[in-house]
Amino acid sequence: MTDEPFKKRRTVIAAIVIASGLLAACGGDDTEDTATAAPAVAAASTAAVAIDPAVLKTQASNFRTLGMPDDWNNFGKFFDAMCTSAGAGCVGTGVGPNRFDTDMSSAEEIAAFKAETEDPAVCADIGIAFGQVAEAEGVLLNYLPAAAAVLPAAYKSEKGGWVASATGVISFVVNTDVIKNVPATWADLKKPEYKGKISISNPATSGTGQAMVFSSAAALGQGKIDLDGAMKYWEEMYTLGQINEAEYSNAGLERGETPITIRYDYVGLIAAKGINDKAGRDVISVTIPDDGGVYAPSATMCNKVTDSPELAKAILDYTLSDEGQLVFAEYGARPIRYVLGDLEVPAALKANWLADAEYAKVISYPDNEWPNPPDVADRWESEVLA
Repeated sequence: MTDEPFKKRRTVIAAIVIASGLLAACGGDDTEDTATAAPAVAAASTAAVAIDPAVLKTQASNFRTLGMPDDWNNFGKFFDAMCTSAGAGCVGTGVGPNRFDTDMSSAEEIAAFKAETEDPAVCADIGIAFGQVAEAEGVLLNYLPAAAAVLPAAYKSEKGGWVASATGVISFVVNTDVIKNVPATWADLKKPEYKGKISISNPATSGTGQAMVFSSAAALGQGKIDLDGAMKYWEEMYTLGQINEAEYSNAGLERGETPITIRYDYVGLIAAKGINDKAGRDVISVTIPDDGGVYAPSATMCNKVTDSPELAKAILDYTLSDEGQLVFAEYGARPIRYVLGDLEVPAALKANWLADAEYAKVISYPDNEWPNPPDVADRWESEVLA
């Protein structure tokens, strides 16, 4: 990990290869998968996890995760707490002695689930839009936590294997030493004064980038998702020269090299705290666009070929437990059950959140299916970047 707190980093070549593979898999003939994947089409098991502690400890003695580094969504503390709660006796933080994590994008994680045969990863963190891709690829564990009953269809796999965990909202993170007039709306970002100053994540490979597209689409559609309008908007942003092509980092934000970045609210707040504390004053501001956005959850997905299926079930269960949800809240993310009105979050944990009033025009995604990430990636490359 660098000083960038985001989990969505990859080389351009790897991203293109993986994105192309997912496009082919989702758009092509899937008869081979359906012919051999009887367990994947069966109803998901929702039986309570009743695990012999010795079995769980054995499975948790050495395990791998993907895209779940300690400093993303508080996963270091999440795994420590889960291990204690489940009686697994494992240690979740750091590089061992029990858990090993490889930081990957959502697309890369799905490709790894499909390709790995030796020491396959147990679970991974994905952007919610990639859940349907994981389903189409047939890589998911046939298990759904009982607590998933409170989740709407868009926030879980009907067949099991992934559930929404916590959610953020896309925000504008701004170095106010460089940007004196902080943008308030998506329309503001097109102003000449912001030319070459805006850093974004690539929607072709990044869950953050996809959430950015959906949020701008929600604002342009005034509460409805206008993807056509969003693609035209971003094409214009590139035509106007607003986008700074430098790779984002907290250090670059602090130095003013990328003085406006579009990131999840809680990720921006963590970056702002670090920079502001160092400066001894408020340098970085984090705001939700006045014209709206969309809740874009992360999700926990688990691997159908893992060597530790009971541990995977325990991870999925803990993701939606009161304790697990509050671990995400402590990090600054809004637990998915809180957003759905099914969980109380103590005031002390919400103290560093943005005010609820900033979210007045933020919507939940209105359909049961998010746009397919490979389709969004294809449109981005052919309509925006072309």
